[in-house]
This record gives sequence, C-alpha cells and structure tokens, in this order.
Amino acid sequence: MSKKEKSISALIIFLMTAVFLSAAAYVSLNYNSWFVQDESFEAPVVSFSDTRGNRINLRMNQSGITSGISDETLAERNIYEFPTGDSPYFIYVEKGTHTLSVFEKDEYGLYTRKVFTWSTATGKTSGLTPVGTFTVGAKEEWHVWPAKTVSPYATKYYEKQNRYGGLYIHGPIYAYREFYSLFSNTAKQIGTNCSSGCLRTETEAAYFVYEMCPEGTLVKIVEGSPLGFTPNRVVYPYNQTIKPSLDRFFNPSKLVQHFRFAEESHTMRLGDQFIPEILYTPEDVEFVSLNWTTNNPSIVKISGDSIWAVGIGSAMITATTTDGVLSDTMLINVTVHDVDTSLPPPDVGGKMTEDDSNIDESFVPLKEDLLFLEVKGEKFSINQSVKPLLKCLGNRYIQKPPVQSCAYKGYDRFFQYNFYPGVCNISTVPSLPDGGDAICEVEFIGNTGLDLQSSKGIKWGDSLSDIKRAYGKYYTEIRVDDEKKPADSYIRITYWAGTPGDPATPSLYFTLDVNSLTVKGMGIYSARNMG
Repeated sequence: MSKKEKSISALIIFLMTAVFLSAAAYVSLNYNSWFVQDESFEAPVVSFSDTRGNRINLRMNQSGITSGISDETLAERNIYEFPTGDSPYFIYVEKGTHTLSVFEKDEYGLYTRKVFTWSTATGKTSGLTPVGTFTVGAKEEWHVWPAKTVSPYATKYYEKQNRYGGLYIHGPIYAYREFYSLFSNTAKQIGTNCSSGCLRTETEAAYFVYEMCPEGTLVKIVEGSPLGFTPNRVVYPYNQTIKPSLDRFFNPSKLVQHFRFAEESHTMRLGDQFIPEILYTPEDVEFVSLNWTTNNPSIVKISGDSIWAVGIGSAMITATTTDGVLSDTMLINVTVHDVDTSLPPPDVGGKMTEDDSNIDESFVPLKEDLLFLEVKGEKFSINQSVKPLLKCLGNRYIQKPPVQSCAYKGYDRFFQYNFYPGVCNISTVPSLPDGGDAICEVEFIGNTGLDLQSSKGIKWGDSLSDIKRAYGKYYTEIRVDDEKKPADSYIRITYWAGTPGDPATPSLYFTLDVNSLTVKGMGIYSARNMG
C-alpha cells in the first residue's frame, strides 16, 4: 500500500469513528425523554356524579388522547367534561330532556363531536333510572320481556357492582320479532317517564348503540338537563316499523356541500306545527343530521325538525350541521290568524303587528274537565276505569295481546270494536289504586252508528267551523295523506290541556275528512302512561 493510500484509509477510519461517537452521545443525552416515563406528568382530573349523586374526581384514562399537549389544553378541549375511554363512542343521557346523545372522538381523543341526539324514555319515577357513569355490556338482537313481548337491539348497561340489575338501552315493544308488529303506544311513550328503569329509545338509536358501541363503552346518565340537548328529529311510530339503517351516518357519497332554507321567513298561526323545507347541494343528499336552535323559545319551540308556535311575535331559527361547519337561519312570525305575507314582517326583536296588539300572547290550554266523550248518554273520561265503557259498548270486542307496562305494575291492554264501517280503539294502563285498568286513550274512527258526541256536543259529520265555535282557536293541525288509499287521508285537529305538541300532555282530538272538513272521528288521550 502506498503512502497516499494509507493516508486516505486513516482519514476514513477517523471520520467513521467521529460519527459513531456523536450518535452515541446524542442517544445518551435523550434517553430519558425517549424511553423513561416522565413521573411529573399527571393526567387531568374530570369531575362527575356517581350513581348516588356524590361528586367524584377521577383521573382521565389517557387512552386515545394525543400525546404532547398540556393539561390546560386538554381541559380546554374537553368542553363537556366527559371521561375518556377506549371506545370510539360515548353515550350521554339527560333525564330532564329525555335525550340520548352519542359522541365520537375528536383529533385529541376527546368525546366532543356529537353524532346525533334521539329521544328516550326513562323511569316512571326518578329513582328507577339511576344517574352516574355506566358501562355497556352484553347485547341481544331481540330481548324477550316477561309478557313474551320483545324489544330490538337491547344493550345492557351497568356499574361495577351492577346494583340495578337488568337495565337496557332498547327499542320500543313489539308483539314478536317483526318490525311491523309494533305496539305503537310504546313508541309514542318515547321521550317521557314511562319505563321501569330502561332507556327505551328509537329503533335507530338502539341499533346504533348495538352495532357501533362495543362492550366497555361508557354511558353517562344525569338528572335534569345541564347541557340542554334537543332531539334531532321527532319520534314517529311509522319509523319504528322498518328495520333501521345507519346510512345517514356512514355514507361518504352523500355528504352535503351546502344547504339553505327554502324560505327566508315563514308565518305561522299560534299552536301550529311547521317542518321547514331545506334545499341541499348536491340535490340527492339524504339523511343530513342538523342541530336546531331558536333565539326566542317563548315564541317558537323546536322538537326535532318541527317548529311549534307557542307565543305571538317573531323569532329566528337556526339549523346547523352537527360538525358546526354549515348553517342557515329563517325568520318565523307567529300570529293568531292568517295574514298578508306580502306585508313587511315584524322585526326579529319580537314586536307584534298592529292587528295583533290587543290579542293575548299566551296559548290557552283546554280545560281538563272537557277531556271526555259521551257515548249512549254516558260520560267516559280519561283515567277512569275502563269497565263501564266496555259494558256500554258490549263484549264483542277484539283484545290484542297485553303488553307489560313500563309505567305501572301490570299490563297495558288494547281493545278494538268493529262497528262497520266505523271502529273504536281503546287502550288502558294499570294505574288505578287497586291495579285496575284505567282509560288511556279512546278513539272512534268512521261512522259507528253510536249515539256519540264530544264534551261540547260535536258529532260525526259536524264541520271544522262547528269545532272552532265550540272549543276555540287554540289548536294544532296536521294533515296525513295516503296516496295508495286517498280515502284514508285525514286532517287531525288537537286541543291540548297543556303544552301543545307535548306527547305527555292530555288532549282531545278530531279527525276530519280532507275534502269536506267534516268530522269522521274523535278521541281523548290521557298521557297517564307517560309517568
């Protein structure tokens, strides 16, 4: 080897040695930060109430939370103060608003992104549905109740000691394992106090929990309504007769790019219900989840996507996508009569028009002592024993399978009389002091041939004008069109003994022919089974 070659080899060896020593020093200096846990780090504290209402501070499980952010940032990002866990979802239940909300994780691993809010029923008394933080357990596609009726997508929830036994998140009650066998009364009760402790919710909500929330998912139940969530949609019994789908949540091709209300403003009569039309881009968008708010709840109230006029004046409603990215607003004007909508609307501050200046601003409820029907000269009221009514109508009724009552000890019962071409449907709850069956709802549809009239003398064939003269102008109105059987289409006029549109409010209603606006049915509803 020449002298020149020896010099080059020595230089290469020197450079390699220098690189190795530098790397070793770097690893040594950073070993602790790479491989040794920082003992000074403490997980942020989350406060919540246990099942007995005691305030507890828990260290948050850091599973799924992005590392490298400070405790202060975590506390700031955890806007709902929910505990964290391994599940992609978190279930939050407010007993005050009767809502069940599902949240998913954000980029920090915190449950801040609300997926959807559904209505749910809770225990008929406050103690039956416990408060605290629970864990999702075993699941059943169909749960069988003692009365041999069933509920779909039952997910058990429990706390560590499982002191509350068999509590479930589940759908409504069905006669057998087919969705068309729904007991519609059990769907109407969703959103009220009527269960024995379970969270009875929509089939879609129960299906979401069943499919998407694995065992170990946390469930937090609170008294009252500290976050004040409202359901994203109204509970319709029809929706519970179809097997649910999760397409609305997991269909990327249907993402909305833009949406707006079809109207900039809309005028309603006091007591009316209105579902705003929304235009989407692209036009074939389906199942868009929106959160609704109003700046003046004394004028309009929102239930799901329905707007209820409860006061005279004006209010702005806002619909926002659940991710908060897109929103639009609409002005709602509420009067007590039809108005010329070409005139300038009152401003959003809620001032009334001149014509409304001497009109009462509050909805006038129906007096409860008017909640009865007169059949063959006898009066039958809500919440009284059903026996006299059955005796009056005779024993040739069809009794449907009884259903274990969620609100009382015993069974809800259903009776049907066929007075061709008319029909009478009766539902009862075991709410009498001796456990006897009390009238929950009585409905007459079609010409029964009976001597039948309402509490103020409205009879089959009377007009809408007759009804308004008898009971006044404070009612709600809905129209149901049946394209396959136009003769089955109807208009429903309802007088409420309390908050209009609230399913827990007793009511008197009339079914009208859509063409002649004459009475072809009437009924009373007690809401006694609502807790």
